[in-house]
Amino acid sequence: MTEVKDTAKLQAFTAKRKEWFESYDVTTDEPNSILKQIHIMILSEMSYRVLIHEHREQQESETRPLPILGYLLESGYFSSQILAIRRLLDGSGDVLSLRRVLDDITKQRELITREIFVSFDGTPYDIEPLELKTSGLQSADSPFSAQMRCEMRHERFDALSKVPADARTRVDSIHPDVFARLEDWLSKGGVQNLRKISNKYVAHAADAKSRGNLAPASLDFSEIEEAQRVIIRVTQAIFDIILSSGTYSPVVPMVPLGYFGNVWDGNSMVVSTTCMQARWDSLEEVRNRWPLDVEEELFA
Repeated sequence: MTEVKDTAKLQAFTAKRKEWFESYDVTTDEPNSILKQIHIMILSEMSYRVLIHEHREQQESETRPLPILGYLLESGYFSSQILAIRRLLDGSGDVLSLRRVLDDITKQRELITREIFVSFDGTPYDIEPLELKTSGLQSADSPFSAQMRCEMRHERFDALSKVPADARTRVDSIHPDVFARLEDWLSKGGVQNLRKISNKYVAHAADAKSRGNLAPASLDFSEIEEAQRVIIRVTQAIFDIILSSGTYSPVVPMVPLGYFGNVWDGNSMVVSTTCMQARWDSLEEVRNRWPLDVEEELFA
């Protein structure tokens, strides 16, 4: 049962939303889903940062006498990260990428009207305020939960559409500035430099005239990290805010026990494992904070 009056548009939106989430969701059988690409990118980057820190800082490390290991790690790190970011920003019509989804949603923005945004899943479009007479958590199908979803979605769409609450209509649409803001995010944060380096050094072997002053040495950890941060924030803006995924998961996926090697030595943690775990936790904390203010910045 739906309260959306334009049922044809709702049907079209439902089909497109299903398509967008099938290209994104990690739970699908698709090996190249956007979220799987992101997880691999994040895990590869953090794993390298942890391992190279151990390699450089721990004097007793068995890998310390092997400079070739450091060279191979660094070479593989930058190449894999550049390719991962390049793939996620590939706008070709036959790929699964963040860029392609953003382009398609921008093209199909007329499907996301206020009534569809609020009520596509059966949430009431307009609901009278209810007096809460019970305490504790409410079930997802309770009148109070429905009221909360209705109110929150209307308020979010007020910001998406730039329409004040007292001027709401069912046919309000997302303001073009929202998509312009996402495009602006993708044009900054070192992303363009990464794409240039990818084109000149990784995907192609450009000659001196084509390369100009661009050198691979200009790439550093902070640039990789900022490009990842931009991708994470745009991803959340699209799937969690514009498409109302209803699920919010940490940026960094969980890794299995023993991921850093032998965990126990008798009854104690191995020293190097403890150090690597601490380093991992520090990197994880930073990355899981990346999406925290996405909504505020998107509507700023």
